[in-house]
Amino acid sequence: YHRDLHLCDRRQRQMCIRDSINAEYGIQSKESNIMHVGIIGAMEPEVKILREAMANPSIMTKAGFTFYTGELAGNTVTLVQSGIGKVASAVATTLLIDNFSPDCVINTGSAGGFEPSLNVGDVVISSEVRHHDVDVTAFGYEIGQVPQMPAGFAAHPKLIEAAEQSVNQISDVKTMIGLICTGDSFMCDPVRIEKTRAEFPTMLAVEMEGAAIAQACHVLETPFVVIRSMSDIAGKESPQSFEEYI
Repeated sequence: YHRDLHLCDRRQRQMCIRDSINAEYGIQSKESNIMHVGIIGAMEPEVKILREAMANPSIMTKAGFTFYTGELAGNTVTLVQSGIGKVASAVATTLLIDNFSPDCVINTGSAGGFEPSLNVGDVVISSEVRHHDVDVTAFGYEIGQVPQMPAGFAAHPKLIEAAEQSVNQISDVKTMIGLICTGDSFMCDPVRIEKTRAEFPTMLAVEMEGAAIAQACHVLETPFVVIRSMSDIAGKESPQSFEEYI
């Protein structure tokens, strides 16, 4: 399906996205027109507002993760707080996909901006995500590439488009689409920041879960997109601290 999402209403856009994903991944279309969306956030403030907005939620706990399934914006949603870091988020993603079989996975939350034109509160949507703290270049891999994996993980085009359309409805928020990088460190050291900039010059934002979620989605053949709101900008002073923003 390659219908123009701009010509569809919200329900039709959801069907367009679902049918496009099903066609690409060879999934037989479900009888229902409702998408099942998996949403992952690392921290409680990143999932609380979504959890409170869900209708008729049911709860399942497994391996220390609590999964909330209910209705949100006309679709079935399963929401989980993964915890911080790549291992925690990869485990949460695997359990989410294995137990609930969502049509797609959205990773939402905050990130540090690396693009100077961004400000706190602006949004970056992933075209691709990569690990910034992986280095096996000695064996011929690209910087950031996990052995036997692609160098980067591409988000699904329809999910990118839907995310951009949704964010654009918010006034006074700049949206950029591009590379988001992931590592198990909070990027506050100027030396590390400059090294990462040099290795990933097109990187727009950095965080601690997205590439692990994307890698799990890649292995489990589930489309994804990462949507991050900027909590701070590297090298730029802000009146809001990270804690105040969260």
